[in-house]
Amino acid sequence: MTVPGPARARRSAGDRRAQLVQIGLELLPTTPVQELTIDEVARRAGISRSLLFHYFPTKRDYYTAVTRAAADLLMEHLLPRPGTEAGEQVAGMLDRYVGWVETFRETHLAFVRGAAGRDPWVAEVYDDTRARLVTVALQALGLPDDVLRRQLVLAWFAFTEDLVGQWVIEPTMTRPELLALLRDVLDRLTRR
Repeated sequence: MTVPGPARARRSAGDRRAQLVQIGLELLPTTPVQELTIDEVARRAGISRSLLFHYFPTKRDYYTAVTRAAADLLMEHLLPRPGTEAGEQVAGMLDRYVGWVETFRETHLAFVRGAAGRDPWVAEVYDDTRARLVTVALQALGLPDDVLRRQLVLAWFAFTEDLVGQWVIEPTMTRPELLALLRDVLDRLTRR
């Protein structure tokens, strides 16, 4: 006689989508989003590949959802902590950014390179994330949000991404020296 196991609770569409995105996020530290396999994600979720496509019509839709979720996590991670003095907000953001790239190096590089290669779905998420970060940086620096300063801070982000990405592979200076250099360049660019 077979005893039936406990009935599996049926997930709502929103819960299932969130679960699938969470699995993608869990895989990101070791696998760039473009290399996630739908079969592996479905296996981990305990569903069929075809059911995954019920929630995300294409692989690109799934990858975009995971990329957007990862970008949102990065934003949450970088935002100044409540109660942080204005002078320390940028330093804290920089320190957390370097830590993020150290932890998620391959994923971060894939994100930056995918945007640079103008893969449309990556570029859209990347551009939106950088624009949000520029706004946060200008607020943290107490600078006006005008076209010139947005351009300067955006250029500084490009410099920062490249330098930190290289530094994580081959540290040519100490972490405090790296952070001081990044802050010095930002201060020089935005001083007017």
